[in-house]
Amino acid sequence: MAGTFCPYWIFNICVARTAYEFIISDLPIKAYAKKYEKGLSEHYQGITHEEIEAGAELLLRFLVEINAEKSDELLNSYVYFTLKFDHPGSKRKLKGIFGSAFDKEKKKDYSTNGAAKSFRAYVFGLRSGVTEKSEPGWDIIKEEGIEILKNIIENEADIVDGV
Repeated sequence: MAGTFCPYWIFNICVARTAYEFIISDLPIKAYAKKYEKGLSEHYQGITHEEIEAGAELLLRFLVEINAEKSDELLNSYVYFTLKFDHPGSKRKLKGIFGSAFDKEKKKDYSTNGAAKSFRAYVFGLRSGVTEKSEPGWDIIKEEGIEILKNIIENEADIVDGV
């Protein structure tokens, strides 16, 4: 049986982007979470805006706990790292001979807590020089071969979804 679930790294990017868009824009966090739920639901099953929103809130809470300056830049760097690397020192292959990193998973491998743990590990990795930071001004929209993500990100969040 073919899988139906979203790969964890895509879920983590969407959680981080929800937090990022919430910081840089002016709609309620739920509006961004619903935007990502709608976009991901076109490709994967079972993702709820509640999961995305809860994950984004955990990331934002962590940023407050560590008194992060430039939280938006930190979130954007995490999105960069998650897109480009499986883990420190190991580049992510988006396209392989037998498939793509966007292929559906057989079992649910993502969670709100998993997204938060991944983000915390990234931030601590930055502090110890293990993880990589994006170049200033890096924008995921300019990346090639990630149409699924770009299409979701380029959609506007709907104010009605924030209620």
